Amino acid sequence: MDAQAVRAIRISQNMKQVEFAKALSVSKSCIAAVENGYRPVSTKLRIKIAQIFGLDSDVLTAIQRAKESDKLL
Repeated sequence: MDAQAVRAIRISQNMKQVEFAKALSVSKSCIAAVENGYRPVSTKLRIKIAQIFGLDSDVLTAIQRAKESDKLL
């Protein structure tokens, strides 16, 4: 999971950064830093996102494929 995946998940949930951060019990600045590539997505954050938003490998694979298809254009 990378910055683009975190942003895609947040947007798919129709959440602003502050709402997403609150749901994950982290600061808004943490989410902003991750989404802007200033901070890596930690293992702890990945686990929280997967648990709270019920994401499995199929969802993450779909996000990855969508990103790769953008590269083909």
